[in-house]
Amino acid sequence: MRVRASMGIAVAALAVFAAAARADEAYDLVKRVLDAAPKATLTAKGTLTSDRGWTRELTVSRAHVNDYDAWYMEVTAPLDLKDTRFLLFDRAEGKDEQFMYVPSVKRAMQVSSDTRKQPFLGSDFNISDMVRPELDAFTYTFVGEEDVGGHHCKLVAAAPKKPEEELYSKTIVAIDPNDLLIMRAQFFDPKGKALKTWTLEKVEKVDGVWTPLVQRMANVQDQHESRFTLSEIKYNVTLPDETFNRAHLAR
Repeated sequence: MRVRASMGIAVAALAVFAAAARADEAYDLVKRVLDAAPKATLTAKGTLTSDRGWTRELTVSRAHVNDYDAWYMEVTAPLDLKDTRFLLFDRAEGKDEQFMYVPSVKRAMQVSSDTRKQPFLGSDFNISDMVRPELDAFTYTFVGEEDVGGHHCKLVAAAPKKPEEELYSKTIVAIDPNDLLIMRAQFFDPKGKALKTWTLEKVEKVDGVWTPLVQRMANVQDQHESRFTLSEIKYNVTLPDETFNRAHLAR
């Protein structure tokens, strides 16, 4: 009886060790994807569309500043949203920061935690979807493999360590471990039900850099979707430092 019990404990210990090893591998894969993000400056034109019939046009700029990505976006159309501006500080470690200029009140403000959970310009993307998650705020596990968009992907489930602070109770991402691309992300609401699915519909190399050209966000509960398309993409451009200064929002 003691031998059997000892063997049972040993098997259980090995199972725990194997699970921990898989969790470490899943964490490492996600970290490799985040670390592989390009650091070059970028300018592009963005088009945000909805199956509800509207279109928003934006200019997009990105620079790698002080070990984090800074994004500046400005709405150029339609007229009622023109000059709405966003400044996003996307940090690999620590809290991200988002700022927004609202032309109707002529004021720049920091985006609160609650506002980050709101739709981005009325789309199915949330403001919080526009930046990377904080790596160490989640635990990661492999949950399978699947072909997505012509890429063979590993499926990684990410669960927040502090669910009360997050919009989603769980996210399952499909990662191509060779090209280090996230091809799809499935988001689950606080009750654990499928909420939205993000898909990288078109990705190509621009100047040798894998670049998302078309991203689709489908709300599976409300049955509508939005797309964000990038065009006229230029890398390694010179951008004025003030572009990524909060004061620039309210110029």
